[in-house]
Amino acid sequence: MIDVLDKLDLDWSDLARTHRTTRDLLEELAADKDALRALVDRVREEPSLMAMCERHRLLDKIVVYDGGERGFRLRLHISTREHRDRPHDHRFSFTSRILSGHYRHTRHELEGELDPSVPWHVQDDADAVLSDCRAVPRFVTRQTAGSTYSLHHTEVHTTFTTPDTVSLFLRGPAEKDRSLITERETGRLWWRYGAEKEKPERRSRKTMRPAEFEDLVDGLRRLAII
Repeated sequence: MIDVLDKLDLDWSDLARTHRTTRDLLEELAADKDALRALVDRVREEPSLMAMCERHRLLDKIVVYDGGERGFRLRLHISTREHRDRPHDHRFSFTSRILSGHYRHTRHELEGELDPSVPWHVQDDADAVLSDCRAVPRFVTRQTAGSTYSLHHTEVHTTFTTPDTVSLFLRGPAEKDRSLITERETGRLWWRYGAEKEKPERRSRKTMRPAEFEDLVDGLRRLAII
């Protein structure tokens, strides 16, 4: 599988074509537990991969492959038990395959004016500012184990997961400096940046410790994903 990933060349400007390629790749990897286990075990031996693994309020991320200059990464997303309805976009387009659990997936349309002058340091809900912009739900699907979809970086969506929801997530290169997160109940918003532009305290809070990594791996074994 490493050889396949090393040779992978994707054109994210053609999302339909890239979806077909990444869908087949993720389907193959999801069915090959030995290969997926080897990728997870490899993280322990690669400090650069371990440094990319993160803990978040709503999900944890294990980076199992970094495409370097090709701009893509392959991750495992593991849902936590906290769930919030927070419409957001991404800095990149991506393909996701659900391995276990399920979630309600809602696509939105932004209505109103998005103020681009909101300061860069507004990076957490505690710092969020009020906005006239609202994310309005337009299309809802239920994503279950075995389903795969791709999403363009301009789309705003939410995923409301069940416990033990795990996904294989292949993200493309960053196509903008920041992404948007909104809070439906209040209309507040804040930004997400890549690691190089995050506030140090936020980077520290997200860092995954080795013991936390091992706990997540144990959970993957328990769910028979690896």
